[in-house]
Amino acid sequence: MLLFKEESILAQNQSSNPLIPAMSIFKNKHLLVATLMAPVLGLIGYFGVNALVSEKPHAAEAGKSYQLVEKPNCRYSSGICGLKNGDFELTLGFEWLAGGRMLLKLESVNPLDGVLLALVENEDEKKSPSEMQAADPNGLTWQLEIERPDPQRHRLRLVASANQALYFGDAAMKFTLAE
Repeated sequence: MLLFKEESILAQNQSSNPLIPAMSIFKNKHLLVATLMAPVLGLIGYFGVNALVSEKPHAAEAGKSYQLVEKPNCRYSSGICGLKNGDFELTLGFEWLAGGRMLLKLESVNPLDGVLLALVENEDEKKSPSEMQAADPNGLTWQLEIERPDPQRHRLRLVASANQALYFGDAAMKFTLAE
């Protein structure tokens, strides 16, 4: 008789809610181990593939050219624009001058030998660059007075030289919308 009551209670629990299994998943050792090991194996795979496939950084070599990547702050009215390639980083700022002119300022984390820049309207435009003047003897700060750009149309192209390597980049002028 006691055996019959337990069977009827078990049958009631299973029939009342078929979504609840009779046995907890945490009591099943195989499911518990799989649940704990899956994220660990996923992380090992992610970092393992990254270590095998990713490009290893290398120092800039003399006589070679390297492209600078435009940071997101160049695309909105932030007041500054960053260009970067590895450890080499340039920051552009500006100051409005009288007569519709602008003083473009460039700061670098590495000493520069020289900087050339051109203000262009589209990708195909060929315009001769202007040379920036060093504002300090270390070559970390440079400046150039240019015509007032139209932030919606103009782009800034520049080439910087450091340790006999060239770094070139292209940046939007929307950062100059900041007052």
